[in-house]
Amino acid sequence: MIEINPKYYKKGRFQKRLKNNNAQCLTCERKCVIIPNNLGCCKTRINKEGKIFSIVYGCIPAISFNPIEKKPLFHFHPGTIALTIGTYGCNFDCFWCQNHHLSHPRDPIPLLIKRSSHYLSVEDLIKLALRNNCQGTSISFNEPTLLLEYSLELFRLAKKHGLYNTYVSNGYMTEDVLKELARAGLDAINIDVKGNAEVVRKYCGADVEKVWRNARIAKELGIHVEITTLVIENLNSDSPTIESIASRIYSELGEYTPFHITRFYPHYKSWDHGFNKPTSIELLKKLYTLAKNTGLKHVYLGNVPDLSYENTICPRCSKIVIKRKIFGIDEMHVNLKGECKYCGFKICIY
Repeated sequence: MIEINPKYYKKGRFQKRLKNNNAQCLTCERKCVIIPNNLGCCKTRINKEGKIFSIVYGCIPAISFNPIEKKPLFHFHPGTIALTIGTYGCNFDCFWCQNHHLSHPRDPIPLLIKRSSHYLSVEDLIKLALRNNCQGTSISFNEPTLLLEYSLELFRLAKKHGLYNTYVSNGYMTEDVLKELARAGLDAINIDVKGNAEVVRKYCGADVEKVWRNARIAKELGIHVEITTLVIENLNSDSPTIESIASRIYSELGEYTPFHITRFYPHYKSWDHGFNKPTSIELLKKLYTLAKNTGLKHVYLGNVPDLSYENTICPRCSKIVIKRKIFGIDEMHVNLKGECKYCGFKICIY
């Protein structure tokens, strides 16, 4: 019998009851069928008497005040601060995860929840954001979809107080969940496209087409979308893979959709899989040029010493309109409408 601290229980918003008290979780595209008193793949959903419950509602072991640029979201409210939270668990098992202490902790998640003192109500979280002059919220660190029920309540309350809401996600929620998040007030999402179909299937056990579908739907719903790919040398660093991702961003999401190509550093189980070196800077620069040549207007390199690759160049007048420093803004030449101060071209959302 799995014992859970009852204050972290919340009935799952999306589920289907099956025979013999089995139940199907419909939160993410894994759509786990869970037998009574067992957990789903993400280890944050339990079947209690034929009903799915979240066991991490309000459990917030990770909280930080982050520049929105750290998400990274470069074209959404630049220069602002988002109160950023996360919980335990993940529906992917990427061997390179930099937040594995949260997504895949050593101790079983039910045990962590049982002894946790990290409960934070949505009301107290909003008070904390306002008290610290944050302009918005962000759910990150681990996969934010696992905090779905909490997200929906948080986003609605945040909107009442004039705050924006963001996700940093692997993009593997179901279509119904994504639409519900949009209705609740999700304003922006950074989706991590981890590679081509083979890489995502082999290392994440997932279908990358579902990720692309959600990126398109988010765009159609009016959610601001930015795409990130963590480039791991000899895994997803080949030119056809990055060119294909960039080309799909261009054709399916639009030429002004930001694409963040990010440098890999070994984490978690990377050494076990033979990936023990950071990605070459020269390779990243090559892939940057490749992505730009597909027609994308906003391509960035992250986790590299040369911060000029994080500057935003106006597509019309070619001037630097946002000059960035590490996780922040050094110079801003954009007005409150998000337009270039030199020529009036639309650069970002405010």
